[in-house]
Amino acid sequence: MVELQRPEPNTLTVSATINGRKARLIVDTGWSGEGITVDGDYGKTLHSPVQAVNRPGQSASGQAMVGFKKGVADMVSLGNVQMRQVPIIFGTIGALQHSYTHRNVNAAGFIGSGFLSTCSGIIDLHNLRLYLRPPGTGRRAVIGPALKAQGLAEVPLTIIQTHCLVGVEINGAPGIMIVDTGATFAEVDERFSPQMKKRVSRSTIVDAAGVESRTKLTNLGSFRIGGVSVRAPDLRIMRLGFYDSSRGKVIGLLGMDILGTNGTIIDFGQKKLYFYPL
Repeated sequence: MVELQRPEPNTLTVSATINGRKARLIVDTGWSGEGITVDGDYGKTLHSPVQAVNRPGQSASGQAMVGFKKGVADMVSLGNVQMRQVPIIFGTIGALQHSYTHRNVNAAGFIGSGFLSTCSGIIDLHNLRLYLRPPGTGRRAVIGPALKAQGLAEVPLTIIQTHCLVGVEINGAPGIMIVDTGATFAEVDERFSPQMKKRVSRSTIVDAAGVESRTKLTNLGSFRIGGVSVRAPDLRIMRLGFYDSSRGKVIGLLGMDILGTNGTIIDFGQKKLYFYPL
């Protein structure tokens, strides 16, 4: 078990030690890389061959994130969990160097959906706990019957190439969203927004590459996850890079303003999402 911290209302972090070097890491289910990704030259702390990451990442705005390298950490400690031979990816992450994020969160990197899937992770936003099962140990927990008995809804997750996806309906318009605990606010691509049929206002948002973009806000008539109605605040509208690559099927990011409000539990081991229905 690892305690989740909230340096900002909609930001989740954990304290970690990587080969004796302490780091605060953001728990970001929208970050799809394997292992743990950290900002800066962590290769100095790794006692393994270091090689370039050939496949570049992409932020929500579509900005390519290149220049990363990878190696293996001898020991990573998270709460009362210790793991050996953990993949570490390191390089420059613009979002962590952005003045607001650095001042208010001061994180060194991310724990993403690839790492959480490998460890059959369970994120409990109601009790601020992260549960991990290191590879090759124990059995996957089965929590569904107990949670449903307490009145929580259960919805299946789809994990494709470590992307964590769930079906939604926004004002009756269906789509697929990335479950993203690293997104402070839920966002929808502007090309999908006409189907929502709501007026908009304007705001600003920063993505993983540190790109600052003007965005729009719209209030919601209804929001459903897997056919279940949930509480949802205003929704950000901007142009998202993955909308084109998914051919309009993945319409946005399901962020912490919705996940946290509804007491969500994300079970990577059983590929299930639990939350309190409206």
